[in-house]
Amino acid sequence: MFFTIMLSYIFIFVLGFSPVLQAVFDLPLQLALQRAVLLGCLAWAFLGAYGPGLPRGLAAKRFYPLWAAAGLSFLSLLASPFRGYIFNEWGNYAAGLLIFIFASFLNKEERGKAERAVLWGAWLVFAVSLLQAFALENFIARPPLTNLNALALYAVMLIPLALEHKNWPLTWALVILVVWTQSLGAILAGLAAAGLYALSRLKGGQRKDNAWLLAGLAALAVPVFYLLQADSVAGRLAWWRSAWEMFSLRPLSGFGHASFTWAQAAFQAAGAYREHAIYAHNYYLEFLAENGLPAALAWFWLLFAAARAKTGLVKYSVIAALVHSMLDFGLSVPANFWIFCLLLSSPSEETGLFKPSRRAAGAALLFACLLLAALAALDFRSLSFEKARARAASAGGLPAAEAELRPALQSGLFRAPALELLGRLGAADTSAGPGFRSSVYYEMALLENRYSAPAWGALRRIYSQPGLEEQAAGLERRRLEVFK
Repeated sequence: MFFTIMLSYIFIFVLGFSPVLQAVFDLPLQLALQRAVLLGCLAWAFLGAYGPGLPRGLAAKRFYPLWAAAGLSFLSLLASPFRGYIFNEWGNYAAGLLIFIFASFLNKEERGKAERAVLWGAWLVFAVSLLQAFALENFIARPPLTNLNALALYAVMLIPLALEHKNWPLTWALVILVVWTQSLGAILAGLAAAGLYALSRLKGGQRKDNAWLLAGLAALAVPVFYLLQADSVAGRLAWWRSAWEMFSLRPLSGFGHASFTWAQAAFQAAGAYREHAIYAHNYYLEFLAENGLPAALAWFWLLFAAARAKTGLVKYSVIAALVHSMLDFGLSVPANFWIFCLLLSSPSEETGLFKPSRRAAGAALLFACLLLAALAALDFRSLSFEKARARAASAGGLPAAEAELRPALQSGLFRAPALELLGRLGAADTSAGPGFRSSVYYEMALLENRYSAPAWGALRRIYSQPGLEEQAAGLERRRLEVFK
């Protein structure tokens, strides 16, 4: 059908090009890719509703945990003290969920096209890696997918897909990428997936060759564990503890999807090794801390049920990603997460079409139009704030910076980020005493978001000056009331 072909081409574009674009994934590009997925899925749904009908599988029970995870995660976002920072990030999660759902209704031919586009995208990533390694010489500093560990997961995740398509040159290219990244987490994930594959073959009666394969994989795992560095382990333990502390403080609602980046510094134990990280380096703990227990239970149920239902070599792509996610953050990177959602999806077992009534289709169309209008307004406000923040940072003085940020200061969504920026800029203003202007802005920022790590840290430094002992003691009392 035409609308199925159209949807597959949306996936081809997004999944084929997003990995190589991830390193330059600024806000306009991120929003463009999110909206491409949303518009493609909406167009697919409405062409089906007003044409031959919609697949009955859209109402299948296997999607119930997904709808629950999406709704609960969205409520967590609305309740988040960091929503001004992260609401655009939730769109990356929502785009992955849409890819998972609608990829289930691609026919075999269209799904094959989408998977081949992913593999061609892998060739692009490999080509860019070669260019960076040998011409630009910045592969280690700024690799594709922004980080060597994320790139390693990408390669490990696509090796089984390349094998299933019998693309041997790409398989070896991806192996080279894994070796280049020197990611022990990715190697362990690959060994775990290969070991499970060998075990499945043992159960199938192919014992001799696969027993030797299993023994070889176990032997390879030993030096990998030996090579684990103490500082890497210590860093992960500190980040995992921060995620657990976040979860313990808000176990039901969490702090909002993608909030670990902004909240973690406030939860890191004083003097701990590696005090700040963008990710928790454990996808499960991170999702739990950010979205709360109810959303996490629904999402993890879906993940493992879908992984169990997978067949073929791609099943081991999913397994490798799930194992890697115990030690690292690869699925927190949008391009990796979107490809993972495609690989996780399976063809729908529900057959037949249903035709919604004209009234129901019309109501859904009206809702979709209102949704798109609201998203367009949010996109405009978000992009405007990004521009205002850049202008404020180079305005050359607090009065000019305040003028640039006035619309944001009057907005509940962006007020806290604007106040924190003014706090940083106020550090250079000593007209009313060192740190005075900064402390005013940071105190206001704490009224907006009592978990603001920049505000707590800056106020601690400001109040450590001689003569401000009373303010320092009061700040510590307030901090202990928040971080119990």
